[in-house]
Amino acid sequence: MEEFDFEENSKVMFDEVCNGTPWLFRHFTRNALVDGLKARGCGTVTESTMYVVCREVTPARYLDGTIAILDKNKTK
Repeated sequence: MEEFDFEENSKVMFDEVCNGTPWLFRHFTRNALVDGLKARGCGTVTESTMYVVCREVTPARYLDGTIAILDKNKTK
């Protein structure tokens, strides 16, 4: 994986979003997230960054499910 410094539960969020994707498409999800983080110039990834990037790269029909995964894993 690219060199990112994950803070809070952002690494768990990243992993769970990838794992929540059907196996056949996981590499597309992972690559989209990595590209989105790179495009934002992220070295440090926070939970709020994950929300922003997921909203940018997730197709509209899957966005509700992705946001639910993020919500489930955010720091209380």
